[in-house]
Amino acid sequence: MTKIIAITNRRGKVGKSTTAVNLSIAFAYSGKKTLLADLDSAGSCAKVFGFGKKETSKNIFSGTNSHLAFRRSILRTEIKNLDLIYIKSLPYLDSVKTGGLTVNVHILESTLKPATTNYDYVIIDCPPHHTDTITASLIAADSVLIPVAPGQFSNAAVRNVFTQIEDIKENYNSELSIDGILMTNYEFNNNSSFNLKKELFKEYPKLVFSTSIPKSPAVTKALEENVPLLIYNPDDRAAKAYIKAADELIERKNLFNSKRKN
Repeated sequence: MTKIIAITNRRGKVGKSTTAVNLSIAFAYSGKKTLLADLDSAGSCAKVFGFGKKETSKNIFSGTNSHLAFRRSILRTEIKNLDLIYIKSLPYLDSVKTGGLTVNVHILESTLKPATTNYDYVIIDCPPHHTDTITASLIAADSVLIPVAPGQFSNAAVRNVFTQIEDIKENYNSELSIDGILMTNYEFNNNSSFNLKKELFKEYPKLVFSTSIPKSPAVTKALEENVPLLIYNPDDRAAKAYIKAADELIERKNLFNSKRKN
């Protein structure tokens, strides 16, 4: 049974795309057929796998059969079990109420779910700022993963995500759940990191991952080389932490499937 996970946090510099890429690779390494959906207009995920403008230029919503166009636009990465699709933007509809344009927030759900039934996981890398695209992603998703890095307003950013999730559940997707909060760029002997984790555990005791992604020079170097961390240095402690985080998510998916069967 396919599980669609949206990775989102509207605060920048939290490792959102890095998390999406490396969790997808970790799932693929564990034998799970995975699709990484890059919805960030910057195309960070597509670039890190070596896909350029030619491969990512297709508008999957321009034809009459969007399901077929979607499947034909899926790109095969060099990693077994891992595919990628780049969605630069979603279609817009005229909005009488706003007097302008608004994203068709249901089109991703209606296109994504029928076209991805042969995957174990679909990971959506949400954009940091485009509210309508984030809304469309959460409508399409089964669950949400929130990466958070130490820094000013980190807790407030998490609360904003929870507020948006509640709105989505109330108005669009009542089954949307939260997989958890994943600490990134974590320094184990740093007061800022420790205090944030303490605050998050206090406020969301059941949602903070037991695994934290440690701050590591290899993460920065992998970004500079435009290579996924798990390929650049699979023995790095941050890379190993992403493997552990993927294992936690697999356990949560098993629980998710069990609840859906009941």
